[in-house]
Amino acid sequence: MSVKWIITDLDGCVSPEESVPWELEPFVEFARRSRAASAGESVLAPLTLCTGRPQPYAEVLMKILDIRAPAICENGAVLYSLHDNWARFGPGVTPEKIHGLRAVRDFIEAELLREHPEAVMQFGKEAQLSVFSQEPAILRAMQPRVEQFAREHGPELIINCSHFYLNLSLAGVDKGSTLRALLGELGVHRHEVAGIGDTVGDLPLREAVGFFACPSNAQEEIQAVADYVSPEPTVLGLLDILALPEMRRG
Repeated sequence: MSVKWIITDLDGCVSPEESVPWELEPFVEFARRSRAASAGESVLAPLTLCTGRPQPYAEVLMKILDIRAPAICENGAVLYSLHDNWARFGPGVTPEKIHGLRAVRDFIEAELLREHPEAVMQFGKEAQLSVFSQEPAILRAMQPRVEQFAREHGPELIINCSHFYLNLSLAGVDKGSTLRALLGELGVHRHEVAGIGDTVGDLPLREAVGFFACPSNAQEEIQAVADYVSPEPTVLGLLDILALPEMRRG
């Protein structure tokens, strides 16, 4: 198998899920490989990013990694291309849905975060919400109350917990749906793309690519559907995955 693109999640793959310093040496090696791939100076297919993080976060990494293909941000709600500094909403994001999502945010901030000061809203997002806490039990307790409010007052949402985040995405808007739309724009077939992820939020990504791999720290649901599970965690696992024959450019 050979591919035209590799698309990878960030938290849990490129970097730790925890708010700790990154492992510098393996990240530098990853950056070296990414830059060489983008420049056509290696057999590795060029990379891009698919993350729940907001666009400015992805933009910084795109500059470091020399990412030239569009990146997917906010779990599919936002697309961003570096060469023209252009951000746009993904397919399925409408003004009505944005308005409803803001009502959900107001509820979380006015009610849930006051009850749980150990949690905080992640800043910088436009069309997707993430609540962070170092205590995952708090996020699991929040989830049914957010679901109830959204059913009564907000747009239809897809809500799931990663390791330290409660992620709220608009229904019909996810990493997979946006990637499929982007591939259609670029004339690339799913079997020409390899994906890398680690949490249930990456399941739609898995369904949109021809080959899917994950690091050893990936959630069980992801490992169960992966074509390859690295014996190494996070960025070390990513480097291991990038060495696979399936990651060679087509």
